[in-house]
Amino acid sequence: MKKPINEIYWIRAIACLSVVAIHSFTRTKNKFDLPDTTIDFIVNLQLLMMFATPMFVLIFEVIVGNAYHNRIPKGFFQKRFLYLFLPFVFVPFLYVFFNVIYNDFAMSNVMRALERDLIFAGWHGYFILIILQFVVIHALFVKFFRKIPMWIMLVVSFALNVTYLYMVAFHRDMFPMIMQENYSYIRLPFVGWIFYFTVAYYVGKNLEKVRASRKWGLPLALIATGISLYYVYDMYYSRTITSLGSVRLDIMFYTVTLFFVLFFIFSYVSKVPKVVMFISKYAFSIYLLHLLSFNIAMKYLPKMNIILYSFTLFIIGIFGSVLMARLISLFPFGKYIIGPLKDAAKQKPNTKETQKAAA
Repeated sequence: MKKPINEIYWIRAIACLSVVAIHSFTRTKNKFDLPDTTIDFIVNLQLLMMFATPMFVLIFEVIVGNAYHNRIPKGFFQKRFLYLFLPFVFVPFLYVFFNVIYNDFAMSNVMRALERDLIFAGWHGYFILIILQFVVIHALFVKFFRKIPMWIMLVVSFALNVTYLYMVAFHRDMFPMIMQENYSYIRLPFVGWIFYFTVAYYVGKNLEKVRASRKWGLPLALIATGISLYYVYDMYYSRTITSLGSVRLDIMFYTVTLFFVLFFIFSYVSKVPKVVMFISKYAFSIYLLHLLSFNIAMKYLPKMNIILYSFTLFIIGIFGSVLMARLISLFPFGKYIIGPLKDAAKQKPNTKETQKAAA
């Protein structure tokens, strides 16, 4: 039985809530006629949480790297195809069904929406395709690269990632025309996320050693995160990088350093609260369905002030998604739409040996 990584429950819950918050702020900005100062305040909050989506690459590979850093088990690819790729295919139909019911979508609109989401990966589930690439890359790592010194793999992946993100920011004309015309294709290639993966692979592989470095690692990570966050804001407000998204060079530094801050902090917490376990358990479903929860709620929400509206959307995005996930899971095929809803592994108190190693 795989040993649970308590720190990951916390990080997954935080990343999940941040994704919902970012999108609730976006919906709020679009609904209200806001002064520039309020828009700037909202953008500042969104930039602060822009780590959320790429953090899921780190989460995924820390878990997989910890469990399978030197072998690939039977059914490794099949399981992830069923519970990742099939949701990518099926969930857009739920969004289309909403538009048919509430917005009288004609068949031509249905086909255009499905083409946008499935062919051009235009919906927020595009990230599933990135994770699936790393399922394959993880297997290649184990088979061909795991004996190469860690520093070489980190340097190579860093150089590749930085080069790609630099091109995204400043030389997008160097990409093929189909990528220039469809931004969703720019954010899909694994090379734009490979450094996240490589860092997470070695964290998962050397989990206890990473925990044991927290006394000096946490202060260093805090300083690095502060510097990285400063440059996130500086890049945006200097108009050097104007996109409000996660496919940014500065976000890569910010996300990786923040991951270590969160990992080290929560390594000091021996027990994960039930509410964190709850959010972590439903994180994938919330990620998939929160915008659908927004769409439904916005049809019925009464007039309210901006703060209450944003907070209401946020709460509905979480619990509305959980409710839909529970209903969908009642069907035999439900796990192929929203993924399996597994109970978190039972937590065990740290042994003296574990506490000593993590000290």
